[in-house]
Amino acid sequence: MRALVIGGGIGGLCAARSLDRAGLDVAVFEKAGSLAHVQVGGAIHVWHNGMRGLQKLGLADEVERTAGRAAAVERAEMRNRHGRLLTAWSVKAAEEELGAPTLGLMRPDLHRTLVAGVDPSTLQLGRRCVGFHSDAGGVTARFEDGGEERGDVLIGADGMRSAVRHGLLGETPPRFAGYASRQAVAEFSGPAAPVGLFWIVWGPGARFLFYRVSAERVYWEGIFATPEGGSDPPGGRKAAVAELFKGWADPIPAIIAATEEQAIGRTDCYDLPSVAKWGEGPVTLLGDAAHAMTNAAGQGANQTIEDAVVLGSSLAGATDGAAALRAYEAKRVKRTAAVSALAWNLSRMSRVKNPVAVAARDRALTAMFAVVGKRAQHKDMAYDF
Repeated sequence: MRALVIGGGIGGLCAARSLDRAGLDVAVFEKAGSLAHVQVGGAIHVWHNGMRGLQKLGLADEVERTAGRAAAVERAEMRNRHGRLLTAWSVKAAEEELGAPTLGLMRPDLHRTLVAGVDPSTLQLGRRCVGFHSDAGGVTARFEDGGEERGDVLIGADGMRSAVRHGLLGETPPRFAGYASRQAVAEFSGPAAPVGLFWIVWGPGARFLFYRVSAERVYWEGIFATPEGGSDPPGGRKAAVAELFKGWADPIPAIIAATEEQAIGRTDCYDLPSVAKWGEGPVTLLGDAAHAMTNAAGQGANQTIEDAVVLGSSLAGATDGAAALRAYEAKRVKRTAAVSALAWNLSRMSRVKNPVAVAARDRALTAMFAVVGKRAQHKDMAYDF
């Protein structure tokens, strides 16, 4: 069985690895003409479930070596902007129970590791998919260069603005989450941000998080409620973020101060509303093309890795590709919809500004994790592939 995978990002490469291990003939088509244009972005947080998925793909050991032990999270804390602890949990204990760590690493490093995990002949660059046509015998993908490729199944892993999704579901505009994100990696070491600590700090209309990607470097992200399409004045991004988080608990101001102006990125945040239908016939979706979610739960890439593992297991030994894709979707649609809803709700909580509402939200976070949060999180991390 030949599988056409559209998109050479994290989802497409994990899908290629999974399908190859399942015995399929795989071809991956990436619109970028160079891997340098794909291997961009800041850091990524691979939670236990993502690492467990990478274990299934035979890639976890290499990802751990690439990240280094200094990037492993051992304790997670939620605090308010004054530093008061809202809730905390032992990530190290969860690692020991689940047999998989949680890591922070640079997105380009993860992508290079995934590229190394597929046959070089699998990946075709500069091939932008513009549509497809399916029939009783399989599916044909059409490309901007005028070429076509024939396969038994087609996997749309081409991101939030997926051409494959458009062909399946029509126009589905991304939904603005009501906030933007500034993020960067800073040279920052010392006891103020110890190795192993993951901080999420909540304030009025804003949230700040940081974790280590090495013993010397910290990745941070500051999200803030704002209208869509905003921007910072040239050369004024660092000043803007410093002002936004002025007076927040240490070491947040110090981390911002240690960041180079040109290292700070800014992006509006979006998701795609969950849908019950991902595919039809020999075509389906994976990753952001299926369930793009806000970054509030830190699960976007992790859910994508899960998708890839389930996709491979569904197609392994299958004689009816369409039926196998429906089995994959049946296992993934409900799961990802729940995680996406959690991310959206956390995004809404991040936008709260009224002092009374902020205090209520902080109490709710403490209560939620005390009653069901840690148990539910463990269940999610132990997802049954």
